[in-house]
Amino acid sequence: MKKILFVSFLALSFSFAKAQDSVLFKIKYLPNHTYQLAGNTSISLYADLSGNKELASKLATQGIAQPMNVIVQFNTNGTTTTSSIGAENSFAVDMKVSAPTMSGTLNGKQIPIPIKKTNTEFYGRVNSEGKLSIDSLNGQKLNDSATIAAKKMMNKIMGMVNFPEHAIKVGDSFTQDIPFDLPVAKGMTINIEMTYKLIKITDGKAYFDIKQGLDMQMPMKQINISITGTGLGKMVYDIKNNFPVSLNSNIFMTINLKSDKFSGGATANITTNSTYTIN
Repeated sequence: MKKILFVSFLALSFSFAKAQDSVLFKIKYLPNHTYQLAGNTSISLYADLSGNKELASKLATQGIAQPMNVIVQFNTNGTTTTSSIGAENSFAVDMKVSAPTMSGTLNGKQIPIPIKKTNTEFYGRVNSEGKLSIDSLNGQKLNDSATIAAKKMMNKIMGMVNFPEHAIKVGDSFTQDIPFDLPVAKGMTINIEMTYKLIKITDGKAYFDIKQGLDMQMPMKQINISITGTGLGKMVYDIKNNFPVSLNSNIFMTINLKSDKFSGGATANITTNSTYTIN
């Protein structure tokens, strides 16, 4: 009898442990919290335009030799503060984003990068369903066009990872398509995919490996641009706070340019690192 009870206990314990490995993930802000963002991005671009003699000559007169090696780095910081739950189970959100700092070099020489050094502050509310709406920007009530732009930006932040609607366990993976907003020519096709695989869950954190793929075709009147890319990354998700605390990626891109007059190519390496401190 004791042996049967012991075996039953082991079976129940094993089942419970397996159930604990399955988690329903969702990104959402919580009331009475502060989210501090620190992010940095590094872009390294190598291009050879020597195939276009006219363009290469014009660049040479400006002291720009071929091939070109451009490196750009920029940092971003922001703080999001949420209030206590109020009417209709909603709470206020105050998001402050500092003006980014940028630096760049061209063939080893420092280059000036004009940037608007203005801080931005959004005010909004999170409703009972966890959805965020923006009310004002820098103390001014948003008009229709500004509201649409703000909502798009916030949707990107909240939808940075499109988790499945069901719980997932260690070893599971899921793929999402990433929207890519860019003023483009007619006939442009874009395919961006990110695949997340849950590697482990420990100490209240979930660890994901990321694979990225990019395919973009931009047919224009005078030139066609083709971009392909692959990359890897990692994400750490805080289960208690329903939010990623670390996200990094490294993607390598190949860029081909072709027109009636010349053809050229470039490669780019983009590295991003973002961390959230949640209190």
